[in-house]
Amino acid sequence: MERYTQPANASGVATFTWPPCTTTPDVDVIPGWITIGGVQQMVTGGVASQTASGATVTVKISQGTIALSGTPFRQADSGTASIVRVICN
Repeated sequence: MERYTQPANASGVATFTWPPCTTTPDVDVIPGWITIGGVQQMVTGGVASQTASGATVTVKISQGTIALSGTPFRQADSGTASIVRVICN
C-alpha cells in the first residue's frame, strides 16, 4: 500500500503514476482539507481512469451553496493537492 500526492492541473485533473502493479490496483482518493481565504474546504475527487501504473483523478473542492439547485462541490483550482492510496494486488 502506498500514498501519492499530485496537484490538479488547470482543468481540475490530477495525473498520478507509480511503479507498475502486476494487476490493476485498488485506487482510492483520500479526502482532505485546505484553507482558502480563511475558510476550510474539503478536497476530494473520483478516479476517472486507471491502469496498472497510474490513474487520472477529477479533483473537487467543497463550496457553500445558497440555492437548492447549487452543487456542494466545484472543480479544484490549479495546484490543489490530491492524495490517492494505491493497493497493488
